[in-house]
Amino acid sequence: MHTLKIELTGKNSLKVLQELEHKNLIRIVNEPDLNYYSLPGDPLSHEEFYKWVKAAENTSMVSLIEAKQKWANQKKSLKKPDQSE
Repeated sequence: MHTLKIELTGKNSLKVLQELEHKNLIRIVNEPDLNYYSLPGDPLSHEEFYKWVKAAENTSMVSLIEAKQKWANQKKSLKKPDQSE
């Protein structure tokens, strides 16, 4: 037996895993709460959350237009075929 920690990336990912569990191929140890919209990862304590908010308040701001442009450029660079081959 092997225990894996995975991140579900698609809307139907959990459904597919549940179908595998129904066929007795896997066992879901901890089913995620899909109604909780948050960043992936482990829960934060109140103290960690307050520190995160403080750090965000002290971080420089970027305009929405600039952020969208940066993400568009990043997306283009990721979609480009590998030039090294």
